[in-house]
Amino acid sequence: LSVNASKELAGKIPVPKGATNMLDIGGSHGLYSIELCKKNEGLRSTILELPAAVESAAAIAKRYDPSGYVTYKAGNVLTDDLGEQQYDLVMINNVVHHFTVEQNEQLAQKIARSLKPGGIYVIGEMIRNDKPGKGGILAAATGLYFSMTSQSGNWSEPEIKSWQSNAGLKHVKTIPSMTVPGFKMVVGKK
Repeated sequence: LSVNASKELAGKIPVPKGATNMLDIGGSHGLYSIELCKKNEGLRSTILELPAAVESAAAIAKRYDPSGYVTYKAGNVLTDDLGEQQYDLVMINNVVHHFTVEQNEQLAQKIARSLKPGGIYVIGEMIRNDKPGKGGILAAATGLYFSMTSQSGNWSEPEIKSWQSNAGLKHVKTIPSMTVPGFKMVVGKK
């Protein structure tokens, strides 16, 4: 599923022209980064992954990344410094449902500082509709699961946009996935 979704969505993400440096937070297998790098000459990605996951994630990526587009860095995005004006693109997929509102707001601020001017912050998640009963079966099921196993659960598109706008980013677009119904990427720009 991730192979097809990464190929589909990589062609829809508005990567800044001349982008060279990307951060993929919790990027695990690296498929989204690899596909973005294949489509954008000169782009390379650092995947920030929890220390316990780096070794197995890097082994998976090696099968799909013969050109060496991605490198791995062990860390924790909630506590690590991401620097200032380091990245053209920062992406986080299927992770923010583990964080509270406050953590997501702080993360957006940190990422906004780490972006170069014109850089983009892409949040990919199963989206909870902002009206009850309108989110679809996958969003409802994953929302229930995450609320039982994490600190939060699924977020609505307006909630995600608010974290980005409160961090000074402008909403560019929301990209729905045809491959994974209910999954969307919300794109903000510095």
